[in-house]
Amino acid sequence: MNIMLRNILAAIVSIVSITFSAGVLAETTTQHYHPKGKVPSKHTVHWRIFIFSAILALTGLFCTPQLDAEIYQWVDENGVKHYSNTPPADAGNAKIVSGEYKHDEAADQKRVKADQKTLDTLTEEIKTEEQQVRVEKEKKLEEEQKKLTEAKQNQPSLSASECFSPSYSIQQGRGVNEAIIPRDLMEGEYRDLQELFQSLEGNWEGNALVLVCEGTQDKVRKVFDDYSIKSEGKMPSTGQFVLKTTLYSQEKKGTHQENLRLYLDFKKLTTEPNISIADIELTSVSSDELAYVEKRQNRSGSGASEMRETVTTFKKAGEASFSLKRILYFNGRLITISTWHLENK
Repeated sequence: MNIMLRNILAAIVSIVSITFSAGVLAETTTQHYHPKGKVPSKHTVHWRIFIFSAILALTGLFCTPQLDAEIYQWVDENGVKHYSNTPPADAGNAKIVSGEYKHDEAADQKRVKADQKTLDTLTEEIKTEEQQVRVEKEKKLEEEQKKLTEAKQNQPSLSASECFSPSYSIQQGRGVNEAIIPRDLMEGEYRDLQELFQSLEGNWEGNALVLVCEGTQDKVRKVFDDYSIKSEGKMPSTGQFVLKTTLYSQEKKGTHQENLRLYLDFKKLTTEPNISIADIELTSVSSDELAYVEKRQNRSGSGASEMRETVTTFKKAGEASFSLKRILYFNGRLITISTWHLENK
C-alpha cells in the first residue's frame, strides 16, 4: 500500500477516535444538565466508553506499522527519482533515505495509561453526578414531608363543642341578624394599616388548612382539607390592598382562586370602594395585626334569611412570614375555619 494512503488512513482513524471521545463528554454534559434532572444512562455511557477504547486500540494497530516502515529512493533509467517503502527489484542504485522509526514501547504504555485514566475519571464523574441527583431528590422529598407534617401539626384542634359554636356577634350579646358596629379609624391606625399592607406586598407561598364542620350540633363530623398556596400582595394605589391567592389541593387534584380586597382612607377601612360608611367592624388594628368582622345577609331558594358572618385576621410572624385566619359562621354557628401560613419568596 502506498505510504501516503496509509498516512491518510491513520489520520482518518485518529479523527474518528477524537469525535467519539468528544461524543462521550457531550453525552454526559447534555444529559446531566437536562432541566428535568435527567442523568446519563449507564448503558449509553458505558457503550460509548467501549467504542472509544476500541477505536483507540485500532488506531494503534493501524499507525504502528506505518511508523516502522523504511523509505527507499532510487533513479530509473530515465533519470527520474522514485520513493517507496519497499526496495525496487531491478534498481541497484536504491538507497534508504529515512531510517527505521523504532516503536517506543514506553511512550505507548504511557498513552494507554493516560487513556485509561481519562476513562476512569469520566466514569467516576458520572457516578458522582448520579449520586448528587439522588441526594437532591431525597432532600426535596424530606422537605416536602416536613412541610406536610408541620401543616398537620398546625391544624386547628377543635372539639365537638367548638364546631357550631356561637358567632362573634352572639358572644358580644347581639342577635344573629343585628348589623355590625362600624367605627372610624383612631389616631395612628391609618399609618399602622399602611405599614401593614406595605409589608404584605410581594409573592408568598405556604400551606392552607381548612376545617369544615358537618353534621349537627349533637353529632359533629370534622373534615380537614390541605392546600398548597401561592399569593401575591399588591397596593395598586395608596388606599387599596389586594391579595390574590391560588390554592391547590393534592388530594382533589384541583385549584381555586380567592381574592381579598381592602380599601383604606384616613377615616375608615372597607371591603368595597367609594362607600361612605364602613362595611366592617374593626376588632384589632396595629402595624402587625388586623382583625375585622363582616356580615352578609342572603336569601335561600325557599326565601328564608341566611346570615353569613366572617371574622378575618391578618397577623405578621416576622419580617418574611404572616398568617391569615378566616372563621365563617352560618346563622350564628361556626361552620368553617381556614388558616393560612405564608412565607415571602
